[in-house]
Amino acid sequence: MYCQHDPPYTPERVAELFNLVQSELMGQSMEALLQFLQRTSLSMPRLVSLMYIHRRHTTTISSLSEHLNLALATTSQIIDQLVQDGLVERSEAPHDRRQKLISLTAAGAALVAEARQIRLNEASRHLRRLPPDVLARLGEALSAACREWGLATPS
Repeated sequence: MYCQHDPPYTPERVAELFNLVQSELMGQSMEALLQFLQRTSLSMPRLVSLMYIHRRHTTTISSLSEHLNLALATTSQIIDQLVQDGLVERSEAPHDRRQKLISLTAAGAALVAEARQIRLNEASRHLRRLPPDVLARLGEALSAACREWGLATPS
């Protein structure tokens, strides 16, 4: 419930609150995620690349380069490593054979799923510390936001 002591919930204030919650949850999962990176011999840029490719299904090196804010040559090296490790594959774009599309292999998708599950497990563990009524209100608010933005929510 809204409390008189709470500030007005402007978009800027909600963004600040969301950032605090997200930072807390990400901080809780960072140790487990770093252990995952060490175990899988992935660097953070390579994991971020896999996550981006997963969200986009297919992408180009230039699009990934823009997302990572890295030089095209550096991004190409990352992709080369991921191809060598069997985590992504290149294919020709149907509309332009010179352009290469990058997509995840089954092994790459499995690593992304594992990394996401680590983050979810750690976030869930932290969220369990909330009182049930606060957790329910948070869930309702996030579900409503997802519906408004047309985001698919888990069932």
